[in-house]
Amino acid sequence: MKATIQTTLLASMLMSCVTTPSGPEFRESRVVERIGKAKETPSWAEGTVTMFEEGQDAIFTSVMTMSGDSRPEACLKAADLDSRSMMLRHIKDTITASGQLNEVSASSDPGYESLIAFLSQGKITGAKTTERYWEKAEESDSAGARVLRLRCAVKVAVKKTELQRQMREATEVKSGNAEIRKKLLQAQGEFIESLNPIKDQDAQPKSL
Repeated sequence: MKATIQTTLLASMLMSCVTTPSGPEFRESRVVERIGKAKETPSWAEGTVTMFEEGQDAIFTSVMTMSGDSRPEACLKAADLDSRSMMLRHIKDTITASGQLNEVSASSDPGYESLIAFLSQGKITGAKTTERYWEKAEESDSAGARVLRLRCAVKVAVKKTELQRQMREATEVKSGNAEIRKKLLQAQGEFIESLNPIKDQDAQPKSL
């Protein structure tokens, strides 16, 4: 009887090992095609840093992912629009979140309203697309199946001095609280100063 029970338990364990489905198999992404003759992914296109300084320019980037059958040009256009939108959002969020300003007390000030309207309407001039990149890569989806993805990135640059000049002019209104205007200008200066070059460890291009 004891031998029979042991045999039954052993058989059940073996059946369990055979019938239990294995989990999804995830494999590392593999780039199969790149723009032009590029051999590696540029550091700025990794998406780890979206706002930084490059020489005298303020740089804003956007990275987008679409299905592998999407057209690269359509993906790049979408990333370009998003990059410009991100630029305005970064500036607005940084300035309004500045410790120099109390949004409640500043919100009704003409200078503050003028600056926010300027940013909201996307009136910054001099911003230009300096680099574009796309790649197609095989990667595992949530079920472990291999799928093709299109990943594209766009870099938009604007001169820091030109950006600061435009923000300063948007703040210069005839009426308004002089103290709030002073804090707005300080916040703008701090934003420009907060831009830093990509760190050395982020500047290493990756080849996949």
